[in-house]
Amino acid sequence: MVEMTVGSATAPQRSVERCALWFRVVRWAAAFGLAVLMLVGYTLMSSWNIDRFMDGHSTVALWTRMDRAVPTVPEAIWLYVLYYVLVMMPMFAVRRVREMSEVLASFVLVTVAAWVVYALWPVRMQYPQLMCAGVSCDVLMRLWAMDMGVNVMPSLHAAHSALAAVVFITYRNRAWPLVAAGALAVSVAAVLTKQHYVLDIPAGIALAVVVWILVRWVVAALWVERQGIPRTRVAR
Repeated sequence: MVEMTVGSATAPQRSVERCALWFRVVRWAAAFGLAVLMLVGYTLMSSWNIDRFMDGHSTVALWTRMDRAVPTVPEAIWLYVLYYVLVMMPMFAVRRVREMSEVLASFVLVTVAAWVVYALWPVRMQYPQLMCAGVSCDVLMRLWAMDMGVNVMPSLHAAHSALAAVVFITYRNRAWPLVAAGALAVSVAAVLTKQHYVLDIPAGIALAVVVWILVRWVVAALWVERQGIPRTRVAR
């Protein structure tokens, strides 16, 4: 006998809806928490590096021929700020708790690894003399005054953007071409605005890819161990 329900959802449907709502709330909270963590941590690291550099701590410059050949393009600042959109997007590409765990762990590990490098290897960007006018120029000059050329190697802008693209590609999200194009634009703009040396970009991308592969491997192993071997029930 099959029971029909009219005008109301079945118990399993209501359960799925509640889980979906719960997951959406947690996803928003996790995205916000991750953004706050990265912003506060990056600000503290910047302040610490600026203080020690102002106290006379020696720094390293990574100028290459390519850096000197690439012109400064103030208008590229508008591509550079795409980063602040890309860094939030991966949390909204996940559809399962396991995927959320992979994304959160990867972003935290990439960020902390970069902070360690910033502390141990004092690379500093040497901003060129820039004569320009207009809104783009004003925004870029304000950014230079705020950043003061610290926290450049590896580029977290390139790392986080590349990680976002890898997440979308891995999970086969249909928006991956747009995210990948945005990540490329941010990386190119980071060099054109002299926010990063050329070498900072592949270093950031490599960090993101290595961490993503490592985290996916670890999460897969832990997930299988936690879930155990599923038992097959035979209906009688």
